[in-house]
Amino acid sequence: MTARNLLLAGAALTLSGCISLLPESQTSSLYRLSNHVPETEVASHDLPVVRIARPIAPRALSGDRIALDAGEGRIAYVAGANWISAVPVLIQELVIDTIDRRSNVVVAARPDDGVASRWDLRLELRRFEAVYDQGSNAAPRVDVAIRARLIDAGNREVTSTRTFETSRRADGNRQALIVDAFSRAASEMSSELADWASQQVSAAEAAGGATPGEAG
Repeated sequence: MTARNLLLAGAALTLSGCISLLPESQTSSLYRLSNHVPETEVASHDLPVVRIARPIAPRALSGDRIALDAGEGRIAYVAGANWISAVPVLIQELVIDTIDRRSNVVVAARPDDGVASRWDLRLELRRFEAVYDQGSNAAPRVDVAIRARLIDAGNREVTSTRTFETSRRADGNRQALIVDAFSRAASEMSSELADWASQQVSAAEAAGGATPGEAG
């Protein structure tokens, strides 16, 4: 099943003359966001803890539907397919898992883990959608963008900020291939974010204070 059959936030969206509405009773396929960051051997003792907050997201990206950029500022959704959890939950878990796999200078934790930490990483999801930039029959491009703020919880100051943006072309115009492109784009983004957060915290810990803010 291709992603040409779409749902548009309460209305039907026409693509190539086809309108598809997903009935309430129809079962949707559930997809996970896979992590393509390879696991490396990392130390896990006596390291600074970074609390990874669940990203804030615009309403259109805050649920479990797979989003498509329908043009002119509109968001549509793949019919008959959903993420296994809400998108902000998937991103939070992906970033935590990536830091666990990749960083040897920090440890990731959730805010509700109850772990004391000097560092909080606040995330704002700005894009997480497929874009049919080459026509409705061609493989779409997946765009992921997230704004990160590293906060020193001791003085409540933002020490560094940066925006991470990645894109990945799907290998075809089918659900599974589009989901794979989402996973690969998000994995690239989380890898860059993990490296950046690790470097910022490591530098601040070594200096015994906060680093200058970094805009990106």
